[in-house]
Amino acid sequence: MGAATSTRSKDRQERRDNSNKQQSNEIVKIVKNRLGLVDGKATNLTGKDKDMYGSETSKFTDDAMVNKNIVKVGNYFKKQGGSFIRISRSEGEKLYAASDPSVSRSVIGNSNANTIKYGSTNSAMGSGDPTGAMTSVPISSKMLEQQNKIKGITTAVLSLAMPSPIGTVMRVSATKNLVNASNPNAAYKDYKLGFDAKQQGKKFTSTRNELGILKLGLSKGKDKLGEIIGN
Repeated sequence: MGAATSTRSKDRQERRDNSNKQQSNEIVKIVKNRLGLVDGKATNLTGKDKDMYGSETSKFTDDAMVNKNIVKVGNYFKKQGGSFIRISRSEGEKLYAASDPSVSRSVIGNSNANTIKYGSTNSAMGSGDPTGAMTSVPISSKMLEQQNKIKGITTAVLSLAMPSPIGTVMRVSATKNLVNASNPNAAYKDYKLGFDAKQQGKKFTSTRNELGILKLGLSKGKDKLGEIIGN
C-alpha cells in the first residue's frame, strides 16, 4: 500500500513537471516574440535600450502567466518621482492597457507558478534552466558585462573583510568576474555555450582560463588588476 501511494505520488509529480515545462516553453515563445529577441537584442523595444531588457522580460512573463490563469493580478502602482504609489484597480487596468510606462502591477501565484517562472532551480533570468520561463531567456552581452562588473567589485570589497582562505577564494572569484567584464565578447561566447548546453540538458565545462588572461596581462608589464581591466 505504501509503495502504491509512493508510485501515485511520483506519477502526479511527473505530470505536474511535464505540464509546467510545457507552459514555460509556451511562455518563453510569447516573451521572445514580444521582445523581438534576435542575437541578444530586444529589437521591439522602440525608444529603449535594446540590450537591457530584464524588466521587460519579467513584465512580459507575468503578462503571459496572467493570460494563462497561472497567476492573478495583485495591485497596480504608478511611479511618481522615485516612489511607486498604489492606485485603484480600475485606474490601473485602464493605464496598464494603454501601456503607460509609469504603471506596473504585482501578481499573485503559488509555488507551482514560481517554478514555471524561475524553473525547478529557482534561478535568475538567463541561467539556462530549461524548466523555467525567465531562466530560458538569455541575457545580452551588455547585461552579462554589467553583472560581471558588479559581482567583481562587490566580491573584491567584501573579500577585504574576510580571513584566509575565504578571502583568497573570494578575491580569485572577483578577479575572474572583472577579467570577464574586460573581455565581454569572449565571456559572452562562453556564456552562450553554457546556456545552450543547459537548455538541452547537457553539462558544460568552460575551457576559458580567466586567471591565465590575468597572468598574460601581468607578463606584459602590467602589475595591477586595474591596469589589465582598463587595458
